[in-house]
Amino acid sequence: MIDFYGPGPYLSIGLLLSGSIQEIVQYMSSVLFFSAYIWAATRFLPSSLKRIALFIPPVFQICYVYSVSIKREFIFSLSFAILITLQLRILQLLPFHAEDYVLMFCLLLFPNRLFNNTSAIVGNIWIFIILFLSLYTAAKISMKHIKGNHFSCYFLFIVLSFFSYAFQLACISVPLVFKSGREVSLLMITIILAMLIITIITFFIRYKFYDQLLRLNHLGRKYQQIEKYFPSFSAIILLLFILISVLFTALQLRNFLIMLLLPCLCLAILCAQLPFVVLLFKTSFYKDAATYQQWEKEEIASYYQKLSSSLSDMRGMRHDIKNIFFTMGNFVNESSNQDMKDYFWEKIYPYSQKTIIQSELLSKLYQIPSEPLRAFLNLKISQSMELGASVNLDVCILPENFRTVIDIIDLTRILGILLDNAIEETARIPNGIIEIGIRNNETACSYIIKNPLTSQIQLTGIHAGQTTKGKGHGSGLLIVQQLLEQYPNAVLNTSIHHSTYIQCLNIS
Repeated sequence: MIDFYGPGPYLSIGLLLSGSIQEIVQYMSSVLFFSAYIWAATRFLPSSLKRIALFIPPVFQICYVYSVSIKREFIFSLSFAILITLQLRILQLLPFHAEDYVLMFCLLLFPNRLFNNTSAIVGNIWIFIILFLSLYTAAKISMKHIKGNHFSCYFLFIVLSFFSYAFQLACISVPLVFKSGREVSLLMITIILAMLIITIITFFIRYKFYDQLLRLNHLGRKYQQIEKYFPSFSAIILLLFILISVLFTALQLRNFLIMLLLPCLCLAILCAQLPFVVLLFKTSFYKDAATYQQWEKEEIASYYQKLSSSLSDMRGMRHDIKNIFFTMGNFVNESSNQDMKDYFWEKIYPYSQKTIIQSELLSKLYQIPSEPLRAFLNLKISQSMELGASVNLDVCILPENFRTVIDIIDLTRILGILLDNAIEETARIPNGIIEIGIRNNETACSYIIKNPLTSQIQLTGIHAGQTTKGKGHGSGLLIVQQLLEQYPNAVLNTSIHHSTYIQCLNIS
């Protein structure tokens, strides 16, 4: 390695640059060779020969690095390639296959002395450059395009760069600090411990953050106009620090501390992008969510406007159908067939009136946005009509502001008890009618139930826990009180006006 901290004489910056260019060209030649080989092997060879073909490049590269390196350099280069490939396999943030890991291993296994001139100019930042080129090359070959995976590439680049730098510092500094004459053994121990620690941390990152990272990558797929800038930002940061390092080298202002801290500062700036990326994704997501909610609100308003128009048309149709049946009745009355007259007025006409009433109630129910509440009220109205109690339903709501507010199960339990009591009382009164009203505004919603009272109830009044039904009954209103105690924003007002019992549930 070139000692650019020694007393001199120094090589000129021109010689260093020319040597660095030759090193980069040599490395890029190997990148093109291995990339073309892996691409051809995976696409043109049958499965039986593919494994053998994929086994050749790493063996060839290992033999080549071993032949041109001293023992310590070879151990470091091989360990470095294994460590980075293993980290990629553990994290699995990119859909890599066996051939992709083979390619990464080959691109990361090179003689350490290959970048003598480059390291003399830019220091350890050359490691980040190699990782950037290798990772994006392998991703491009594997997936054909990186759209939808730019965040994963960016995150992997940061993690791999951080641990690569830490691994290199450990392998360089530990043998220097603990000089014992057995540098190779000490280097082996350092490599094993460093690889073990880094592997454990990598497993922890996968265990703790894997799902969050996949969600962020999914957001990148959704917002591809944002994620496409990730490699550009990383490349600009690397280029900036390359220029800074070249400037320090050209002005002979480099020292050990500066060249140690520059990669740390580069990593810090690369990592600083992450919170901004997350914030940008979340801002875009919330903006889309708000836009979607606005669209949904407009769609709901449009739907209920059309529904209101349809219901108005149906009311006209029901009025016409009533007139038609009544007209048919007049024609039937002019007939001399008494059996037909009796059948029409006793069966057909009452059935038609009942069907028209049910259709009218059903059309009003569809104005309620909550499907569980619609189903519940439809059931109670059907029960009421089966027991002979007619129902008038009045729905006057703003759909975009309608909220059940309290738990739908508790709401249906409360309304169920109130309606059951009203139905049972109304069924005892000839031609009794239950009136149900639902109204809301921007801040509150009211459910109003009115039913007639028998003379007996008018005399005794209505009290929670008291009933005329006998033992085992009378707990309904007590249950209602217990349920309402859970919701301070819900109030039940009851009153008797003449012979009508009025219950009004107000929920704000």
